[in-house]
Amino acid sequence: MLLYQRIAKHLQALISRGEFNVGAKLPSERDLVSLFVSTRITVRDALLRLEAEGIIYRRQRKGWFVCPKRLIWDPSAKVNFYALAQQQGFSPETQVLLLGPLQQAQYLDKNWLTEFGELELTQLVRKRFLDGRPVMLEEIHFSSDKFPNINQQDLNGSITDIMAKDYGIIVASETSTIWVTTLPDEYSQALETNNGAACLKIIRRRFDQTNALVDINVEYWLHSAIQMTVNSH
Repeated sequence: MLLYQRIAKHLQALISRGEFNVGAKLPSERDLVSLFVSTRITVRDALLRLEAEGIIYRRQRKGWFVCPKRLIWDPSAKVNFYALAQQQGFSPETQVLLLGPLQQAQYLDKNWLTEFGELELTQLVRKRFLDGRPVMLEEIHFSSDKFPNINQQDLNGSITDIMAKDYGIIVASETSTIWVTTLPDEYSQALETNNGAACLKIIRRRFDQTNALVDINVEYWLHSAIQMTVNSH
């Protein structure tokens, strides 16, 4: 067994025994180098292995922490972030990062937006938190004409509720496409992680009662923050 593997196994054992509780900060990389009489590169390899396994996570300029429990999500069910998080004992928060018209140049990277046809689109970008930890970046794309003056709404809450109460548009169904990829560089800082970090990408298409497209949401989840469980009958 290589040294970085032994270091990773030792740290994992400490976490399993409860010597580092959920959310606890690990010793600094410098301290770990001294503890294991190793090099910074070897220690970093061990930490990255534990991060890949979802045991610890890194926050830029803050250090390494023991991962809390994951949010459990059933992709076959419609999602309300706040309700789902609260049901599982989390304290959810949302921060609006951007709201404005989608620029023509952005369409080149988002070819699925052609599903809206020739409509002028608005993009809303939000950051989601669980217990104070940033875990997901969300892009919401919708027709500007269908939701006029939406900038006057409180967009930190449920967009689904705003659409229903203020615009009379009910989300009746949705489809989700899910795959593992790397976090876009422009979102790494917002999620306090490194460029190229692994993430779970979800493209969610939502439809009203007439099966007309309401919006397309793109979510980038830190891979250690979410767990998918599908219930079938």
